[in-house]
Order: sequence, then C-alpha cells, then structure tokens
Amino acid sequence: MIAHRFQNYIVKIFNDPTFSVKSTDRNHSYRRCYFSKDAYEYPTSKHGIKVFQNDIEINSCLIIGHGGATGINKNSTLVDDENLLICCCDSIFSLRIETLELRWLVQADTATCFQIFKLEDDYVIHGETEITRIDSNGNIKWNFGGADIFVNINGETEFILHEDHIQLIDFGNRRYKINFNGNELCC
Repeated sequence: MIAHRFQNYIVKIFNDPTFSVKSTDRNHSYRRCYFSKDAYEYPTSKHGIKVFQNDIEINSCLIIGHGGATGINKNSTLVDDENLLICCCDSIFSLRIETLELRWLVQADTATCFQIFKLEDDYVIHGETEITRIDSNGNIKWNFGGADIFVNINGETEFILHEDHIQLIDFGNRRYKINFNGNELCC
C-alpha cells in the first residue's frame, strides 16, 4: 500500500487482486469502479483507492486494468496538484483526489506501465515496451521504443530521469539516452 497526503486528505492506494465485480462477498467495497479498455471482460490488475479526511473514509474507487499485470509501488502513483495518477496495466488513470472522478484514461504502453514521473508540465511513463510522454490532459506527445523491453535482469536501473535527459537500459543491456522530446541522443 502507498499513502499520499494532499491538503487535509490522506489517499491510500493498494492492490485488491481478489475483488470481483460480480461477487457480493468482498473484502472492500467501492463507490465507483473504472475500467481500462477490455478490462471488464479480461481484468488483470485491480487497484483500490480510498480517500480519508480526519481518519474518516470520504470516498473510494477501484480501477481495473487489462494487459501486463501491475502492482502498487512508490513510483506507480503520483499526486500532482489535486490529481492522482496511477499506472494500472497498460494504462494511466487520472482522478481528482477529493471526488475520485475520472479525469482521463490513456493507454500509455502496449504491455505494462511501471512508473510515472512529473516532467515539466507533463508526465513521463516508464513502460515495458515504450517510454511515453503525456500532457496534463492525457494526450500522448511521443513514444520511444528500443530494441527490447525496458526491463533489466542484471540489477541495473532501467529508467533514470536526469535533469536534461532520460537514461534507459533494455533487456539486452542496450543503453539509450533520450531527450525530453523523445529523440535519441548520441552517446
């Protein structure tokens, strides 16, 4: 579970893999449920969100994604002003914190979105097959793909956001350096 503080709210985000829309026997209940493309028929990952004020739950929702499975970690969620952004399978969900209304939903990778970071006035997503930059309205500005997936089994960090570029390593240990426009830089 990850918890974020925003103004006088505490937002808790957690995996809820056993939740079933069709079941009445549930560990958690939610006021709203949002699905990415094909997730209603083929759910892969389910992330619960609960908003608390003065230790009282004031809102809740569940997001359900389809694609490569995801879990909640320190970089899979991001609070930006009054918005909560969450990686769930191949998509990014943007929700208003207090109401948990869905602002937008975008498929940012063809497989899995691992991490999301603030980049200038936009967001950059470390996906399995692509690095994607989206604006604050969920519009894709660019994608960058390498020769293999951006996963590394040699213990090196696959994605590093520097002050003026992004450093990447793919599964075959190929190294990339791209600028904030998604263009590969030499060496």
